[in-house]
Amino acid sequence: MKKQGFLQTALHCLKLHRQASPLQLLLRCLYGVLHGISWVLEVIFTQRFFDAVQSFSEGQRDISECIFGLLGMVFAVAFEQIMNGVDNCYGKIGELAFDGYINLQIFERIRNMGCLEFEDTDRLDEINKVKTGGSKVFWVGGTLLDLICFYGTYFLLSSVYLYTLKPILCISLLIAFVPSIISRSVQIRTFARLEEQAAPVRRKCDYYEACAADIRETRLLNANRYFQRLFAENLRKLNSLRLAAQIKKQAISLLLDGITALGYGAVLYLVFVGVLRQEISVGAFAAVLASLTRMFNFMSEAVTERYSFAVEDSAAADNLLQFMQKYADENKKVKRPERSEMILDRVCFRYPNAKQDALYGVDLTIHPGETIALVGENGSGKSTLCRLLLGLYPPSKGSVKLNGLPAHELNQDRASAVFQNYNKYKMTLQDNICMSCMEKGTTNRELRTLCRTAGVDLDNPALTNGTQTLLSREFDGAELSGGQWQRIAIARGLYRNAEFIVLDEPTSAIDPLEETQLYQEFSKLCKEKTAVIVTHRLGSARIADRIVVLKDGRIVEEGTHASLLQKNGEYSRMYAAQSQWYA
Repeated sequence: MKKQGFLQTALHCLKLHRQASPLQLLLRCLYGVLHGISWVLEVIFTQRFFDAVQSFSEGQRDISECIFGLLGMVFAVAFEQIMNGVDNCYGKIGELAFDGYINLQIFERIRNMGCLEFEDTDRLDEINKVKTGGSKVFWVGGTLLDLICFYGTYFLLSSVYLYTLKPILCISLLIAFVPSIISRSVQIRTFARLEEQAAPVRRKCDYYEACAADIRETRLLNANRYFQRLFAENLRKLNSLRLAAQIKKQAISLLLDGITALGYGAVLYLVFVGVLRQEISVGAFAAVLASLTRMFNFMSEAVTERYSFAVEDSAAADNLLQFMQKYADENKKVKRPERSEMILDRVCFRYPNAKQDALYGVDLTIHPGETIALVGENGSGKSTLCRLLLGLYPPSKGSVKLNGLPAHELNQDRASAVFQNYNKYKMTLQDNICMSCMEKGTTNRELRTLCRTAGVDLDNPALTNGTQTLLSREFDGAELSGGQWQRIAIARGLYRNAEFIVLDEPTSAIDPLEETQLYQEFSKLCKEKTAVIVTHRLGSARIADRIVVLKDGRIVEEGTHASLLQKNGEYSRMYAAQSQWYA
């Protein structure tokens, strides 16, 4: 998508502010205007006070007008401080509330992404940039609001005040102010380009830093220094990109400071001349002189700091806004049909950025209630085929259909899976299992029966509270072995109400005999279900109604255990190599 300018980005950020909390946005506009008015009131009351004092000394006015001017100055200063406190309070509380809203929106958009997009390095870079942009949206939108409500109110009223004193004073302020805004706009491209170049480097830095900090395998292999070197190399590259952008920024800032200094001197000279010519009162001269430094400080703050920083942040914020727009529409999927026949027709699949296909011309039919075993050497395409059957990935060519409907357009409400790379959720044992179908009510007895089926050892001394034991050493809970965690993952997959279930090599930490027993229990539970078992241990494949052999992304053999042994082909060769496991 085309990158937006600062104004467009900031307006979209304000739209998110309004969606998050319309009342909070309205209040910020209100106190911003009042804050700007408070500073101008101080100048006006300062002039009135000094004019009253001068008139009183000349015997033209009484002391009451001096007191009124003094009280007005006190009121204006107190009002300023209250508005400053409100601004600081909102900056902290408002950001926390808004961050919560933005994070929920990001999660919703990520949920709408297709699973295949997480295999694409460009999408991973995009998500990395989105994480950075999430914290910037609040300040980019807030800066535009402050520029309009606070700084806009202050400079507008100040310009009117100066114009009433001497019109040329107002013009001199504009001469110093406008070039600053124009020059700052040039920085948008600089920092947008920086964000594009920095995202992949920053992601590498984060990864190498995590590897270097690993206290187990990396330290055991003495590879910490290797990852530290990679981290340092990428950090230097990242810092060089940032340095180049900052040098350009500071060079522009130096030029702007010169313009501001000339404007300051011009206003000071004009005020001085106005007093000498008696065009400006002594009170007005004192008020302008007292507020002149603040006026130019506000100008510098608004342009050099607030606007400048917002321009830098707008590049990151724009990444988030475009991401949210891109994935705004919910990925609505059709309900998976019951008792459906799965037909794969000339299916080919290639991962993003890969040079060759992972699957080639796969033709396969899986009947309702049938158990299929997928076997083959590592890299043969078994796991990839499972992801297509589950509808997680769309095929690059050909079709995967259930009762005529494309699998990737169906939801997964009636599907379940247990993968080799399972998750260890830092929750209770019961939540670890039941989270796969929270709407399903279950008794403790049913849960214990499922645990026994999956081989979860409920008599483990670490499970001090039974199924309510927290499984996380980090939160003062229990820590289980890899094999027990694997069994919990299997129980989680079996617990889900599913007509189609995939077990993609979930038993790597379990010995072959235990694996066979587990699959036998699994086959009993799946009598009325369509099931796919992926295993590199062929002894477990015998429980399947049909065995499909893959090699180099193609189906090379298909049949029962006995028929495949008689063919004396790929399956027979693999089984002979593993036969000592089952002797």
